[in-house]
Amino acid sequence: MKALSFIIHSNILIAFAALSLALSTQVQLGLKPEANAYLAVIFFAALLDYNFHRFKAVNNNPEAFRTEKLKWAAEHHTHLKTLLFASFTGLVISMLFVRIEVLFVLIPLAILSILYSFSFPGKQKHHSHLLKITGMKTLMIAFVWSSATVFAPALQEGQSFGYQQIALLFAERFTFIFAIAIPFDIRDVETDKISSLRTIPVHFGENNALKISNIALLLSLSLAAFHYFYSNLIFILPAYSLSIIFSFIFINNKNLKNKTFYYHGILDGCILLHGILISLSFYLTL
Repeated sequence: MKALSFIIHSNILIAFAALSLALSTQVQLGLKPEANAYLAVIFFAALLDYNFHRFKAVNNNPEAFRTEKLKWAAEHHTHLKTLLFASFTGLVISMLFVRIEVLFVLIPLAILSILYSFSFPGKQKHHSHLLKITGMKTLMIAFVWSSATVFAPALQEGQSFGYQQIALLFAERFTFIFAIAIPFDIRDVETDKISSLRTIPVHFGENNALKISNIALLLSLSLAAFHYFYSNLIFILPAYSLSIIFSFIFINNKNLKNKTFYYHGILDGCILLHGILISLSFYLTL
């Protein structure tokens, strides 16, 4: 249990989730899933980004010990610094082995993520005007995740993929991440109100936000069905459907929401499962 707690709270789980999505992109582009340096870049970038957010939130902040979301990081400051150093080192080294086009995509996304982190100065209300647009917080998260895990693999392969194929893959990835991100906004609705952030649950209410999340999941599945029929990759659809079903159940199960690891264990695990199922679907066709 202690090991599981460390994997979740240290953001190793969410980093592997990002890696699994990037790996599944290979399959969704009609390729064989293979180890590649850009997978390490995405893993270490996610690990660095999420732990940097956590470090900034707890640094010199005594209130962090009272918040379940930040308590682990506040109590394990040395571990957090070690993770930051290790992830930064791994990121720099792995970046040396990827195509320059991949870095042209990932570096602007990294800058956007850093700016996003500095847009939340506790209970103050001085974040960028962009984040005051309704739903922009969730849209930004979905955009960064989708861009990193779709465009980086496509560029690394050095092949000319059709515009429609890339656009469909980006759209189904975007709507999936968007759906998973909304429950986190529901969790943070009170603090977002204090910070004057117009998130989806703040603006539309928690019940309507949950409905929007469900619609996004169904839209993702619909886009995927069209994509894989269109691309003659129909073998992916059962795995994709199974992932959507699991995500739908976990997002809407009220009893699970009281569990300790619901958000950073179960919901983050939905992203990891999504990538794993799609990647494994390739081998069912052999």
